[in-house]
Amino acid sequence: MSAHRLPGTLFGSAVVALGVAVVVASQQIKTGFAYDIVGPAMFSNLIGIGLTLSGIVSVISTRRASLEDLPDQPRLNFWPVGLISAALLLEAALISRLGWIPVVATVFVAGSYAFGDRRILSNAVIGLVLATVILLVFTLGLGIDLPLGPLEPLVRGDQ
Repeated sequence: MSAHRLPGTLFGSAVVALGVAVVVASQQIKTGFAYDIVGPAMFSNLIGIGLTLSGIVSVISTRRASLEDLPDQPRLNFWPVGLISAALLLEAALISRLGWIPVVATVFVAGSYAFGDRRILSNAVIGLVLATVILLVFTLGLGIDLPLGPLEPLVRGDQ
C-alpha cells in the first residue's frame, strides 16, 4: 500500500469498525412490545449499517484512487474546530445552570461564526428561535424535559 492511500484506508477502516460496533451494541437494546418495531434498536442498526457501508465505500474509493486523482492538500485551519469544540464543552458545562435555550443559541452562533458567517446578531436570533422550537418539540411533543435553567421556576410553577 502506498503512503498516499494510507490515511484514507485507515479512516475508512475505522468507520467500518465503528459501524460494526454500533450494530453489535444495538443488538443489546431491549425491545418493548411486539408491535414496537420502530424503536431505538432499529435506528441504531440503521446508523451502524450506514456507517459500515460508508466506510466500505471510502476504503474502495481510496484503493482505486491514483496519485493524479488526489487534490493538493490544503493547509488545515484548526481555528473553526477549536471554536466549535470549545462551544460544545461550554455547553456541557453550563447547560444545567443556564438552560437549553441560551446555551444552544450560543453554540449555534459559535458554529456559524466558525464556518465564516459574521452576522452574530441575526445568528443569535435564529439560534434562539431554533432552540425554542426544539425545546417545545421535545417537551410537548415527545414528553422529554430539557433543562430550563433560570426559567425553571417560571415554567414549572409550584409543583
